[in-house]
Amino acid sequence: MDIEAVIDSYFAAMRARDPEAAKALYADDATFILPDGREFTGKDKIGGMHAHVFTSGAPVPFPGLRIIGENAAAVEIEARLPDGSSRFTTNHYSFDSAGRIVRLSVYVKTSL
Repeated sequence: MDIEAVIDSYFAAMRARDPEAAKALYADDATFILPDGREFTGKDKIGGMHAHVFTSGAPVPFPGLRIIGENAAAVEIEARLPDGSSRFTTNHYSFDSAGRIVRLSVYVKTSL
């Protein structure tokens, strides 16, 4: 399993606004958790969530620091919004043995 390649494919799908390419990276029973706590379970629901976000003025992600483990990874992201501002997030991924995403949690950096 090449976690770096899966992460690269994930961000390529996000920048291309391609929900089908994003959906293909997930295990059938995967869970995606948004920063507000909403959860989407199953690759079809996750694909639908991505499609909705892409048509709603989704930010453009620029990944930064990556921490890669055997079956998990964390990536810092600068998400550039349509108004020119940025939001800083971290994606936390868990992968199955085939390299599919089984869990993705997104956290947003807030001001202290």
